[in-house]
Amino acid sequence: MKKNTFKFFFMLIFLLVPMHVFAEGSLGNFSFDASQVSHPYDMINSKGEVIKYEEYSNDNAQFNDEIPSVEGTGEISPVQIDSLIENHSYIDITPPPVIINDDSIASAPILITPRIVIGDDSREKVENTKEFPYSAITYIELEWPDGTSGSCTGTLIGKNKVLTNGHCVIDPKTKDSITSAKVYPGVNNSVGLFGSYNVNDYAVAANWATTGSSSEDFAVLVLDVSKDNKQAGDVAGTLGIRQVNTLLNQNIDIFGYPGDLMQASGEISQFGMGGYITREDASVAFYTIDTAPGQSGSALINRDNQIVGVHRGSFVINGNPMNGGPKMNTYMFNFVSKALE
Repeated sequence: MKKNTFKFFFMLIFLLVPMHVFAEGSLGNFSFDASQVSHPYDMINSKGEVIKYEEYSNDNAQFNDEIPSVEGTGEISPVQIDSLIENHSYIDITPPPVIINDDSIASAPILITPRIVIGDDSREKVENTKEFPYSAITYIELEWPDGTSGSCTGTLIGKNKVLTNGHCVIDPKTKDSITSAKVYPGVNNSVGLFGSYNVNDYAVAANWATTGSSSEDFAVLVLDVSKDNKQAGDVAGTLGIRQVNTLLNQNIDIFGYPGDLMQASGEISQFGMGGYITREDASVAFYTIDTAPGQSGSALINRDNQIVGVHRGSFVINGNPMNGGPKMNTYMFNFVSKALE
């Protein structure tokens, strides 16, 4: 009788305790069987499980090439996060610049280290992050196996899903992966206006995990509910995604949490800038919009508040510094749509 009572009591406690309590700190030790990968956009989660691209690529016809944006309820559970900036060194986890040389020159191109703030700094602080779409732009605090921390930017695209960079969760050279991460939507003046959410899983493209290719430098994070049992996307809103073939000369905005400006002000706040896509290839868009470490994973947002790509970092094209990131082509759209399920 006592044994049955104990089992009942244990199961009752288990059911009453929110699942995010058990999930916290469950990331890390990423590994996967490369022989199971057959396509650059095969999906790999934090446990190394593989979902084949050909198995999910035909499942997204119902989305008709776009998923709409949705504003949140605005219910807030603010959390003070001053301590994060006090203890954070803003380690630059952005990959080194990619050198692209279009000219047929026998000798190797000269490496020019770009400033990812190009020319005059035109970024401006977002004063009211309670407003949409700024509410859906998230600050991400990351922990790595060696005990170091870093930060990235992400964007809520579903109730418990955030789009960011692949290099924010996995280093393809070392295969090190984050051991934990926490997401704070709509941060302003070191206050997370919509609560905090632990990351319990993520999905990356196979080609990022194996080669670190810029074309596949994106990831989708999966979040637990907050301590008061709220879903991040329900309260802060979600930005839609739009499949694109070309972005050349289109106007976009990039918002995020740049380490240089936050260190200067001593507060975690959101900054942004608009500009035009000045160059592209089949999978990557390029621009001279100013960014800095910490803004990795920021969405490229069109005039309809839809995500058309993700900022990766810096490039040198024929000796000219530019910024860029993967655009929402058919492959990326299918991947993100599947991750939203």
